[in-house]
Amino acid sequence: MLQWKFQTYVSPTGRNDVQDAIDGYDIYGQTMFERAVMHLAVSPKKQWDEPHGKKLKNEDPLYEIRYQAFRRQERALGYFDDAAGTFVILVICNHKDKVYKPASAFNTAHTRMEQIRSGQATTAALQVDGANFPEDGQ
Repeated sequence: MLQWKFQTYVSPTGRNDVQDAIDGYDIYGQTMFERAVMHLAVSPKKQWDEPHGKKLKNEDPLYEIRYQAFRRQERALGYFDDAAGTFVILVICNHKDKVYKPASAFNTAHTRMEQIRSGQATTAALQVDGANFPEDGQ
């Protein structure tokens, strides 16, 4: 049974660059992303830990989904909307040797979270191959 549903950030202009990044993965990257999301979707928040997820130190309330794509360590940064039972993905970045690229990833994530909370931006269901992912019953 799913503990969490997943949403993506949609800008005030309607752009969904998070979904665009996910849609752009090759087969390997998409499979690694799906595997990480499926593992986390059935895990209580307190069990979001390596290798699939992690609470980010000094970036409360942000967490990261951890996976590989394009031969590098990818990260989907987001936060929990406990009341709605969702995890909202705010930005996609990559990670190597304690360095996140783009360097503005954390600032962008915090800004986008505030935009959603203030009603300036919205969210959309995470899609994989044109369908909501993960679906109940998966």
